[in-house]
Amino acid sequence: MNFKKVLLMFLSSVSFITSKEIVKGINWFGFETEYNNLQCTWTHDINWHLDNIKQLGFSHIRLPFSLDFIKNDNWVNMDKFFELSKEKNLKVVLDFHRLHNNKQNFKPYDDGISGYKFEDFLTGWNIIAERYKNYDNLIALDIFNEYQGPDYNEWNRIVKDTLLYLEEKFPNRFEYYVGGTNWGGNIHNMDQYDLPFSDRITYTIHKYHFSDSEPYEIKWDFAFGSHENVNVGEWGYISNSDYESKWAEKFVDYLITKNKRDTYFWTYSFNSGDTGGVLLEDCHTVDDKKMKLLHKLWNENKLLTTVDYYHTLRGTKPYSQ
Repeated sequence: MNFKKVLLMFLSSVSFITSKEIVKGINWFGFETEYNNLQCTWTHDINWHLDNIKQLGFSHIRLPFSLDFIKNDNWVNMDKFFELSKEKNLKVVLDFHRLHNNKQNFKPYDDGISGYKFEDFLTGWNIIAERYKNYDNLIALDIFNEYQGPDYNEWNRIVKDTLLYLEEKFPNRFEYYVGGTNWGGNIHNMDQYDLPFSDRITYTIHKYHFSDSEPYEIKWDFAFGSHENVNVGEWGYISNSDYESKWAEKFVDYLITKNKRDTYFWTYSFNSGDTGGVLLEDCHTVDDKKMKLLHKLWNENKLLTTVDYYHTLRGTKPYSQ
């Protein structure tokens, strides 16, 4: 093969890589809680918030839900969300966040202690995926939010059983997001590459300031840095904390260095105790410090500063220099 042909192949691959759409994702929770609706819809309706999410520059929404929500069989608000998000061309990932609407779960079943077995988990997936499978903006299923234990052998078995079940029910329809062990914080030993549809599996990591300690970069390299097909399914911080803000800056710099820009920020509404949200407590005002950092992560146009890029999308006045 001559040098010119090799060069052309290389340039073609670079063009493909750089033209790939960055996942500019946000988590908007509520359907996994006792509220049974999206948070902050008590101040503005779903339509207003979706317009706001899009104006801020987000392109994807990760939508948590619980098995309790499915069992309640009240779909009015989620149906409205899907109709409007499709209309606004916002992509959606369904996140099976937990079994119960008032607490987290170690894994996607509790051996019948409260009535939920693994079969109930699979049936729940079938019900919700069947309901929304015809919405082409529903791109992926996030298998289970956070397996809490360290046993990657057990978790790989659970994931494989779930993936095979879903692929049989919905052949070639969905991408799949597979989280890690230790509350979703480690995908180092997650391995579903033997599945014939492994090209539709993305490994998704969750990271917060309390997930690791220094030296961060070494631990991030081990936990997810070596995976090729990976996104960050959750990350977030409290912006008025100097410690957490410095952690977030380090994390974003790491992601940029590794060219891993596909993320879902936690979270949209203010009322997540560990992180706060993009919206402040009035469910209207935007935390500009968080958005500035997100646009630093997303910024591909090197001719624009992060601040310029942010305000081009927002249509707002620039920051004071």
